[in-house]
Parts: sequence; C-alpha cells; structure tokens
Amino acid sequence: MTRQLFSSAKALCIPLSYLPLGLLLLLSACGSIKPQAPVAANQTVAVKPLPPITSNIHIPIKVEMKPFFKMADDAFDKDFKGNDKPCSGLRYDYKVRREPLQVSGKGKTVMLDLDLAYGFKGEYCAGCLFETCVNPPIPFSCGWTEKLRRANVKLSTDIEILPNYQLKSVSRFTDVKTIDPCEVTFANININSILMGQLKPQLSTFAGMIDKEVAKQSLKPYIIPVWNALQEAIKIDMVGYLKFQPNQLSIGEINMNGSQLSFSVGLKAAPTISSTPSENKTMALPNLSSYQKSDGFEVYTDLFLNYDSLSGQVYNTIKNETFVMGGKKIQVTYLKLFPAKEKLGVEVGFTGSNKGVFYLLGVPEFNAKTSQLRLKQVEYDIATKNVLIKSAKWMLDETIRKKLEQQMVFDVSDLVKLTQESINASLNQKMDYGVRLQGKLGSLDLVDYSIQPNALVVRSITKGDLKVFINQ
Repeated sequence: MTRQLFSSAKALCIPLSYLPLGLLLLLSACGSIKPQAPVAANQTVAVKPLPPITSNIHIPIKVEMKPFFKMADDAFDKDFKGNDKPCSGLRYDYKVRREPLQVSGKGKTVMLDLDLAYGFKGEYCAGCLFETCVNPPIPFSCGWTEKLRRANVKLSTDIEILPNYQLKSVSRFTDVKTIDPCEVTFANININSILMGQLKPQLSTFAGMIDKEVAKQSLKPYIIPVWNALQEAIKIDMVGYLKFQPNQLSIGEINMNGSQLSFSVGLKAAPTISSTPSENKTMALPNLSSYQKSDGFEVYTDLFLNYDSLSGQVYNTIKNETFVMGGKKIQVTYLKLFPAKEKLGVEVGFTGSNKGVFYLLGVPEFNAKTSQLRLKQVEYDIATKNVLIKSAKWMLDETIRKKLEQQMVFDVSDLVKLTQESINASLNQKMDYGVRLQGKLGSLDLVDYSIQPNALVVRSITKGDLKVFINQ
C-alpha cells in the first residue's frame, strides 16, 4: 500500500503539505530542477588598464602691458634740457617736457605714443674770431617765455615670449612729428629740425629703457597657477576623480589688442578618471615647447553597472509573464546575474509545471546610440541542459530561451546621462589659485566592458572642449 502511495504521489506530484510527515523527505525533490551552477560562475577577468590619451587643452591668457611700460616711463625723466653753443653759427638752449607714455597695440607690435612740449632760445653768430662774434649775434626764441610748442613721438615695440617665460622686446622710435613747429631759420638752417634731431638720441635711450624693463618681466606668475591647479584631482560625483596630468606647455602666437597682450597656452596632458584621488607629486613647470593648436581633450572612464540593479530591470519586465510550451508552463520567480569569465551568467528561478532553477550564459553587447546593454547568444549552461534532458526536456524548447534573450535588455541611459552631467559640472567650476574651468562635453561613447565580481564595468570615452581662465 505504501509503495503504491509513493508511486501515485510521484506520478501526480502531490503538494508535500498534503502528505504525512514521514513522506516529506522522500518526495521533497518532486519535480524540482536544480542543476549545478556553471563551471565559470563567479570567475572574472582582470580589468584592462585605462589607456592614456594625449589631449591638448586651450588656455587663453591676457596680460595688461601698461604696468610694464609704466616702469620704463617712471624711470625716464619727465623734463630734460640741452644746448649747443659753438663760437659761430647757431647757439641755442632747449627744454623738453614729456607726457606719460600711451600704450596701444595690434598683432605682435606694441605702439607707443609720447606727446612732447618744447621750446628753445638762442642766437646766430655769422662769424667768430678768438671766441668772439665779429658781428653782433642775432637772437631768436620759440616756446621759451611763451607757451611751449607741441610734438608727437611714436615708438614701436615687438614682443616675444622666450622658452623660459621671460618677455623680450625690441623697441625703436619710428616718427617725430611737430604739431605747431617753430619756424625759425638762419642761413637756410631750420632750427626746429635741428632740435628734433637732438631729441633722437634721447628717444633711443628711452627705447632701450623700455626693453630693459620688459625683459625683467616673466609670464610664470600667470601660468604657474594654471599648471598647479590642473595637477589637482577634480571630484566628479558618482564617477570618481578627474586628473589632467599636464606634462608639456607651449605658447601660441601673441596678439596685442589695445594695451592687452593675448596669447594661447597649449597644455598637453594625459587626463584620467579614477575611483580614488591619486597621490602624485606636483611636477615643476617645464620650459615651453613648440606650440600645437589645442583641440579639446579625451579621457577614458569606467562606469559600474551593479548586477542587482540590472537583474531587477529584467525581472520587472517578466515577473508577470507566463511561458507556455504545449500543455506545460512556467513563471519566473527571480532572476540573478553573475559573472562567468567573459560571459554573464543568469540564474533563473521558476515555478509552474516544474519548479526550480536553471542557468543561462550570454555575451554582453552595447548599443552606444541607444545606451542599451543587451545579452546576446543566450544559451543554457551545459549542466542545466543535461538536467533538463533527463527531467524536463520540454523546457529545452526554444520558446523560453528566445523570450528570455529578447528580455535581456538593460537601459543604461540614466547612468550615461548622470555621468555626462557630472563630468560637465566638473568642467565648469572655480578651482584654487584663481583658476576657472570652462568646458563642454561633446560625447560619451561606450567602447568596451569588463565582467567583475559585483558589477559590469563599462568603459567609455569622453570627448569635449576645455578652456582654462585665470584671474589676472
């Protein structure tokens, strides 16, 4: 009788709660499918190191040149006098008062304007004998006791930046123009022209003083803050730490606009994003290299897709679905992703005509345009297949496998969007040393993945433009 009861219960798969306690242990496996987990379950492959990318970052810098020229202007006399008193011919004294130097510029050349006020007095001796005029000398005067006459002097200065960040200039006076000249002429000699000629050596001395003062100036105070700031790790929410790792600097063509000297610093860097801020020593400012036009930056970063979160995405789409094959059916009770070397494993719990668990293996595939992760080439694990052949061959019907493969789509667009927003925010902020970043993320593309113990690591490449400004 007992043997018949066993036989009947096994055939009908009577629920265990309806049987006597003595039969529970014997019938506990009734219709239950429990294959071994895949051999490669929970095995992973080492994460590939982030490949370095050389990027160029554009740093526009503006330097107000007025203070540099003011130093030369302050060192040069505001009033000066001179004379020439031969025994015969023109004898004269002159005085000159100058106004402050006016600075403007265009291109690589600084234009310097200098307004002068002058006057002279003297006499003309037609002939001289024993240091005495033979005839009474003829006196003349212009702008001496009356209002000074006016003249304008123009100088030009070509600016160059040396590899050691020092400024170099070559200044020269280009024109002296009288505005209301003194028309005093003796013996076809224009005294005004002679006086302007006397000023030229003085102006050449002034040009040399300008070059001397400019040569004292270095651009390092403008560039060191940028250099130091970009060696600091920048926190990116939910992503990690961005470090630009600059290694080379170059300066492009300089341009004068009014009194401002503008130039572009091309900063070559190898930016990285890591989960922790690395402790690298600050690199000293190198000498300038040949300029390379900056065209934005690129950096790789890793996004972490937690298996539990991905599992929940798929389970929420299939938890109410019934898989029907002929007269048999099952419902999924839980779904769990796990690593399996180069593949993702899927543990599926189910109930229905049979109950238990089975295992699938698939290969991740990304669609960068839709920001979707899809599991392709989904197959039963060999151990699952062997158990199903013996106890539930009907489950090997392609219906279950194909439907599950269709459902194995994971939307990572939210993560991509949040990552883009976080990186964008990190590229637009104020930093130490008065440095301000202004950048824009152009794209974030998924390019690779790595299967790790608790998450699928998705490698992305970020491309954008970045400018760095510093308070002058």
